[in-house]
Formats: sequence, C-alpha cells, structure tokens
Amino acid sequence: MTAAPPPSGHPLAAEARPKADAPAPSQLDFHDLFAGAPLRVRDEETDELVAVPTRRLGIGMLVVPTGKLMAGDPLANLSANHVLSRAVPPGRYPVELLLQDDDRGRADSLVLARVVFTAGRPTRWETAAVAGQKPAPSRPGARLGYPSDAATGCFMDASVFAEYAPPDQVRQSIRGGVVHKEYVRDGRAEQNSGDLMKALQATRRAPGGSLGHAEWKGTLGNVVAFALGGDQVVPTYWGLDANGAPVELVSVIDLGEERFPDVRWPDG
Repeated sequence: MTAAPPPSGHPLAAEARPKADAPAPSQLDFHDLFAGAPLRVRDEETDELVAVPTRRLGIGMLVVPTGKLMAGDPLANLSANHVLSRAVPPGRYPVELLLQDDDRGRADSLVLARVVFTAGRPTRWETAAVAGQKPAPSRPGARLGYPSDAATGCFMDASVFAEYAPPDQVRQSIRGGVVHKEYVRDGRAEQNSGDLMKALQATRRAPGGSLGHAEWKGTLGNVVAFALGGDQVVPTYWGLDANGAPVELVSVIDLGEERFPDVRWPDG
C-alpha cells in the first residue's frame, strides 16, 4: 500500500516534493565575457566552478584606412600575405582587452583581445582566416590561428604593414653577362619593431594596466599591439550579425576548455 502524502502545511511536505534538477551552467561566448558575464574556472580540489575576476581595458583606437585587416605577431612571423579574407568599412575602431588580475591588482593573464566595429551582439562566429584559406578547420576540434614567437599580438590595417615593416630592397647588377640580385634589409623594419617592443615593456604589469600594450603610429594608420604572456597559437574569430556584417574581431589568448568549461567556443 502506498502511503498518502502529508498535508501541504505539514513539516514533511517540503521534503516529500520532488527536487528540481540543478540548472546547467550557462554557455558564455566571447561577447558575453566582454559585457561582464562571470568567467568561471574549474576548481581542481572541489571540481566546482568558481568565478574569477576579470576587467575590460580599452587600449586605443585602431585606424583602418582600407578595411583590410591583419591579426598577428608584429615582432615575429607576420608577413604581407597575412591579410584576413573579410573586410570592414574604413574608420576608427576601439581595441579592448579582457584581463584577469592577481591579488595585487596587476594583470596576471590576458584572456581575450578584440576590435569593435559596431554596437550590438554577434549572432554567429566564424574563424578569421587569411585570404585563400578556408575559414573552417579541416577536422573537428582543430582551430586555426596565428603563431606568436615573440609573445605579442596585434591588429592593423594591411596598408600600414608596408610602412611598419618595409620589404627588403633589391639591388640588381650585371657581371659577365649574368644578372645578380642582392637583397638588402631595410633598417626601418628593425627600428619600428624595436620601438614597439620598448613601448610594450613600459606598460608591463603596471597597476590597472596590462601585460603590456602599445601603439605604433604610421602616416596612414597605426598598429595596436598587446603582450600575450607567452608564445602560442592565437585563434581569432569574426563576430557577425544576422546579415553577415562584422560586429567585432576577437583573438582568444587564455581560454582552455578544461579550466573554463562553460565558455562556448564557436567550433566546440
């Protein structure tokens, strides 16, 4: 025989009601994190999700003369053919970092970096591939990104790269009826990267600052750069609206799924 349930006012009535399942953690995307959504890390001892403090830091305005953008390491690896396949309207756009601080209020890690092109929330994300590269990785779980051998990332317009890193000069001569070519390195490229490196070091771990961020100004536009905290491959994504227009461009620096399981990756 099944016992009758206690009356609603009885002390055991609450215990008799079935308990609702705990809500699943919300899946956060990159835009949510910049908007202030809590970033939660997996506690290794308790296996629970614990919120970690983050802050958004504006580091300058990216001047975009042509709308053809580049994302990469301005101190190593970046070349003239690393232009992204999508373009944006020419203009000036804010560049922001999402940082996690240590207990002294100094930047401990760089989580995300982005350029914001317009107000609003992206409805979908797409890998920011360079021209001629497929935007979708060749296998599930694989992620495309730019390599950084100098622990630095940046955003710039493609028209600025030729001034920031001028190509080697070619000297041609004819000796004995044979054409000889000599490639002479342009000293301005080394000088510009050296100036940028010094500027990055000047803001490293300053209270309320970052791991290092700086701007290099050219005659047409600028380079907005930031220290990553280590050498790595940096996946970068377009945040697109319902019509496919870019809302933001986000580079992902420190968001591993094992540590941050409730962050939604576009290709996860």
